[in-house]
Amino acid sequence: MTLSANWELQKAVHAALLADASLSTLVADRIHDRPPADVTFPFVTLGDTEIVPDGAGSDGAAIHRLSFSVWSRNKGRREAKEIMSALDAVLQDADLSLAGHVIVNLQLEGASVVYASEAEAVRGRLTFRVYTEPTT
Repeated sequence: MTLSANWELQKAVHAALLADASLSTLVADRIHDRPPADVTFPFVTLGDTEIVPDGAGSDGAAIHRLSFSVWSRNKGRREAKEIMSALDAVLQDADLSLAGHVIVNLQLEGASVVYASEAEAVRGRLTFRVYTEPTT
């Protein structure tokens, strides 16, 4: 099922991000689905998810778009970009295991860095495209 693949993907990505020493040096364990009200900066949030079934005849195959936000209150954009680079490196090199599914392709689709005035922070955003297929 396409939606179960997305939940498996989110769990595997979250675990890989938490386990990475380089990313941990930058954000510790502050990788949140939804950050607490008293969150400590810098941190990463799991952002929007989009799932599109692959209509090419492969039952259960899907394209997932996963976004992540990197939040920093450090002066300038350097810290946000360093965290973004570390996050990208984790996902590009990850051997993610999904129950009932396999990742065929995972690639960075885009990135941006903006000043988020409402949070008085720099917000980096990364979007990844992930193609999955069922194993059965």
